[in-house]
Amino acid sequence: MQTLTMIINRDSNGRYRAPWRSMSDLVSFRYLVKLSGKYEIGASTLLECLYKAWTTGEASYKGLGIKRRQLLDNAAVFQIRQGKKIAGQFKLTKPILDYIANPDLSHLRFDEYELSRTIPPPKNLKIKDLNSETRSRFNVTARVIEKSPTRMVSSKWGTASLLSTATITDGTGTIKLPLWKDRINIVSVGDSLHIENARLRRYRDELQIKVDRFAKLWIEN
Repeated sequence: MQTLTMIINRDSNGRYRAPWRSMSDLVSFRYLVKLSGKYEIGASTLLECLYKAWTTGEASYKGLGIKRRQLLDNAAVFQIRQGKKIAGQFKLTKPILDYIANPDLSHLRFDEYELSRTIPPPKNLKIKDLNSETRSRFNVTARVIEKSPTRMVSSKWGTASLLSTATITDGTGTIKLPLWKDRINIVSVGDSLHIENARLRRYRDELQIKVDRFAKLWIEN
């Protein structure tokens, strides 16, 4: 089976060449790379399904459904479902959609080294350093001083999950840390946590640490 891979092309001035018009386009196509491997869908089949969903509204393949949720002037938003479960949602810009219409798979490969050079490694930060200007991923070590009761919340996609919000400190400040599902019972008040490759999110005008699928969290002894 031919799975999706890609090459990152740049011109002499460092600008991305077609079809990668921006880092956003590159990240979007990298997401397609992961989908191709995760669901074991051939490259041509996945691109054909996306093209069909773009032009007709939806497409399916072996229990995987792709639906065009929104059509914008220069992009389209797609949702992927596996049965009744929402597997993901993403936006593809017009250059990527145009490329999908007539893909040249013979010239695609994935250059992991080139991609890794464009993404700086996360920095070790203190909580006092975290603010609305913090855009990159970071590492932080802190102690749990408070933990809210567990509650059920609904996402914007209609799915329900258990959530508890911890308050952590490293002596320089405090910040909230949402704990989802299995992490709720793992983390307790008094634990010293190391969080790696985290991001900041703003929720109701309050900054919080987000531990997504690219981040790691563990309890230090």
